[in-house]
Amino acid sequence: MNNSDPDRASGELDDAVRSGAPEAVARTAMENIWPLFQHHHAALISAVVALPEAVLDRYPVLRLLHPVTPVLARTTHPFKPLVYPETARELSREELDITLLAQVIAFRLSGDLAASVTYADRLDERIGRAPVGASGETDGPRWYLHFQIGSTRLAAGQFSRALADFATARQLGQLTSQGDAVRMALGRMALAHAMRGSIDDAQRAITELGRYDVPGAAHVDAALTSEAAAEALIAVERQDPDVDALLERLEPFDSVEVSWPFALLARARGLIAQQQPEHALEVVRLADETHPRLHGSFASDVIASARISALAMLGDTAHARELVDGVRHPGTLTKIAAVRLALHEGRLDAAEAGLSRLDRDRNLGPGQRSECLVLSVWAQFDRSGRLESDVLCRLRRLAENRNARRMVGSLPVQVIDAATVGLAPELRARFVDDTSGLLFADVDSRPMLTKGELRVLNAIAQYPTTAAIAAAHHISPNTVKSHLKSLYRKLGCSTRDEAAKAGSRLGLLTLDGD
Repeated sequence: MNNSDPDRASGELDDAVRSGAPEAVARTAMENIWPLFQHHHAALISAVVALPEAVLDRYPVLRLLHPVTPVLARTTHPFKPLVYPETARELSREELDITLLAQVIAFRLSGDLAASVTYADRLDERIGRAPVGASGETDGPRWYLHFQIGSTRLAAGQFSRALADFATARQLGQLTSQGDAVRMALGRMALAHAMRGSIDDAQRAITELGRYDVPGAAHVDAALTSEAAAEALIAVERQDPDVDALLERLEPFDSVEVSWPFALLARARGLIAQQQPEHALEVVRLADETHPRLHGSFASDVIASARISALAMLGDTAHARELVDGVRHPGTLTKIAAVRLALHEGRLDAAEAGLSRLDRDRNLGPGQRSECLVLSVWAQFDRSGRLESDVLCRLRRLAENRNARRMVGSLPVQVIDAATVGLAPELRARFVDDTSGLLFADVDSRPMLTKGELRVLNAIAQYPTTAAIAAAHHISPNTVKSHLKSLYRKLGCSTRDEAAKAGSRLGLLTLDGD
């Protein structure tokens, strides 16, 4: 199998195409697949497009290269090529590696991420056992194998493992002077770092990749979309002035590139930070409807968490709660969004329990731990109405970190006001300066009601008089009046109708009053 001679590959493909024999074209393309893909991409695709369906069915690698395959794979015709043991035994080591690679990519495109991860692990094990110099010569595809293994792990949310794969691809590219390899690996490394919350590392990767030329036709789309998504995520976290321009550069909603969930996350986070939850829900809907359901994937985590956060901001906590309850295996982003929703609802015990579970998760990156810290500040404020000195100190340090501006901006304005008042005068001005330009939401703080107050609040809509409420719950009318007085004070109202409306808005009404 020719892995390193592009001139020979081009000549042999030209001869096969002139022969007019589809089988000869397919065999020649497979024997020279790497140099053709890397150096003669347009000619290779042209030859593949001209092949009959029956021939493509026998060569899954060529079927994957057909431009129509990735489009249909994400909608109506999933492409999940299988290789039977008897066929695999007839393939050389290099041919089997390339075939496994095609399975990794094909299953990922078709939405079967679990199978894609399985094939990626199998390919990783194979090339790990291969002797030095195998899987291609100096200009061979070994870097690309690591790159695609890492890309599948990235899509699965395995960011630390993906970083190791991209580092290997980058180093192989540097050793063999393959600039495409280095730039592509750096772009995906920037994405993985951004998702872990290592924003400075992500920025360093973006800065470094600028020293390399734009990749050739085979890789240009994958490289540029990854880089655009990473830059947008960095800008959103920092709330940079150019964030809107970077969001506009992102790939279309129906993109087939690995980076589409990261682009979606950048868009949704950017819109929520700008307090545009309706638009965030729309961009999530557009992306969700044009991709296969990737249950348990990072993409599904992005979609669920963005919807929950946007609905919570809109005040539609009931719908958001349905989404939380409907996710059987929530990812980290969804778990964080569920804590945020619990805080919106005033369910402090649930929020604190969720934060405790997240704190025990050893796979959390630094950014996710910072987000949990921000939510714990909110929880303490709702619990006591004030911020302790140690919490104030942690919040002040977060505000000084420009990589955490989006997170700090997600706090209710009431928390920021309490922090501003609670800080010493010499620290207050710096805090105000660090948080300037952020749009803080005015979140209704759900009051803590006693069981008796909740029962009376729920009874208001069912019983027309104080006496009727008292009789229904076997308590005295004076007790009902006392509960009503306390309700009016806690809900900031003065009539029964106003109390009922406030209770509905804050999600305090239940069927049984419990």
